[in-house]
Amino acid sequence: MTTTTASQNQVILERNERVRWFQNDRFGMFIHWGLYSIPARGEWLRSTEQMSIEQYQTYFDEFDPVDYNPREWAKAAKKAGMKYAVLTAKHHDGFCLFDSKLTEYKATNTKAGRDLVREFLEAFREEGLKVGLYYSLIDWYHEDYPAFGDRIHPMRGNEAFKRDPNNFDRYLDNIHGQIRELL
Repeated sequence: MTTTTASQNQVILERNERVRWFQNDRFGMFIHWGLYSIPARGEWLRSTEQMSIEQYQTYFDEFDPVDYNPREWAKAAKKAGMKYAVLTAKHHDGFCLFDSKLTEYKATNTKAGRDLVREFLEAFREEGLKVGLYYSLIDWYHEDYPAFGDRIHPMRGNEAFKRDPNNFDRYLDNIHGQIRELL
């Protein structure tokens, strides 16, 4: 039989308090959206079809969310009784819906020309809804992501994508930097 210490009990209580809102306010939405939405074959498109960055570039060039209206979405979510919403800020393809200073692969460099995450956060908060962001630690676009041999990377079998493991810290620095930007 194991015994828990006072500090372990405190951690458990704090965790329970952090998730209590979710247990009570279960109804919400997850907006899973990005470049991969254009071909409408799933967010793993680059991996399943082993698409190169150059092949995938067409979706970056086309990205122009003229019907993106988070204020309308937030009003509809609230009217439906939702309590929260989560948006994909960055998925595995590395494309950022926010204005990151750490990459050029972002919505502000597309026809959209603006920070879509900021608009989402402002709209849903204005309606009194909780917000969350999905941020993938995988980034198939970043030059230091360990691609070769990774079972899911689009270029997993391409020897030209072998990476120097000594550069992995640069990759981690990029992830930490982007998360700081989102915070």
